[in-house]
Amino acid sequence: MYRQIARNKRWSILLIALFCLAVIALGLFASWVFAELWPLVLLVIACPLYVWQALSHATKSAADTAGVRFVSLEEERRLHRIVETTAIRAGIRMPRIGVIDEDAPNAFAASLRPGDAVLAVTRGALELLDDSELEAVVAHEVSHIVNQDGRVTLTAFALVGSIVSLAAGLLMLGWAMIRSVIPEFKFGLGLINGAIGLLLLLLGAAAGIVGFLIGPLITSAVSRRREFLADASGVELTRFPDGLVRALTKIEERGGMLARPVPEVAELFIVDPTGPSWFDRLLRSHPPTSERVERLEAMAREF
Repeated sequence: MYRQIARNKRWSILLIALFCLAVIALGLFASWVFAELWPLVLLVIACPLYVWQALSHATKSAADTAGVRFVSLEEERRLHRIVETTAIRAGIRMPRIGVIDEDAPNAFAASLRPGDAVLAVTRGALELLDDSELEAVVAHEVSHIVNQDGRVTLTAFALVGSIVSLAAGLLMLGWAMIRSVIPEFKFGLGLINGAIGLLLLLLGAAAGIVGFLIGPLITSAVSRRREFLADASGVELTRFPDGLVRALTKIEERGGMLARPVPEVAELFIVDPTGPSWFDRLLRSHPPTSERVERLEAMAREF
C-alpha cells in the first residue's frame, strides 16, 4: 500500500513537472517570436498559480463533473452508516457522501488526499445492492481514498483542460498567421510569419495529441492496475470477498454505463461508466470484470 501511495505521488509530480516544462517552453518560444521577455516572465509566474488553483478545486470539479449530489444523514441513513463504519475501519476521516442520480449501478470516489475525499454511489446501486454488497463497494472506494489513487487522475483532470485550451489557442493563432500570407505569396517578413504560423499549428497539434490521447492513455493504464489493488484492499476491510464478487457481477449484468458522458473522470468509478469505444482496448480505464471476479474468488479460497 505504501509503495502504491509513493508511486501515485511520483506520477502526480511528474505530470505537474511536464505541464510546467511545456508552459515554459511556450514562454521561451513566444519571447523569441515577439523579441520580448515579458511572455516568458508572465507564463513562469502564472504557471504555479494556475497549478495551485486547479488542484485546490480538482476534487469538487471532478464531483461536479460526475454529477454528485451531496446528501445528509437524514436523506441517506443506510449509505451514511455503511460509509462511516468503513471509514472507521480504514482509519480515515469521514468523506463527504453523495448520490449520483443515475439508474445504472456504479460508485465514485475522488480525493487528492484522504482529508478532502468525496464518495458517492448511484441511485441504481442503492436500489440493486444489498447491505453486504454495498459495503463491499464502499470498501473498494475507501481503499482508493486510503491509497490516494485519485491523486494521479485528479492531477491529470486539472491539467488536461488547460492543455486542450492551449492547443486550441495555438491552432487559431497559427492559422491566422498563415492566412495573412495566403492571398499573395510574400517574401521577407510575410514568409517568416507563414513559417511561424506553420510552427504554431504543429505545436497546437502536438498539444492536442497530448491532451486528447497521451494523457488518457497514461491515466487509464495506471488506473487498471489500481483497480486490482483496491479490490484486494476492500476485501481486507470487509473480510468478505463474496460481497464484492456479487456486487461486481450484478453491476456487470445490469451495466454501469451512465446516461450522462463522464469520460474525464471515468477512472474514479468502480466500473467503466462510459461504455465501449473504438479506443476501448487502449483507453479502457478498468480491467475486465471477469478478471477481477476471478482474482477475488481466489482470495475467497484463502479466507
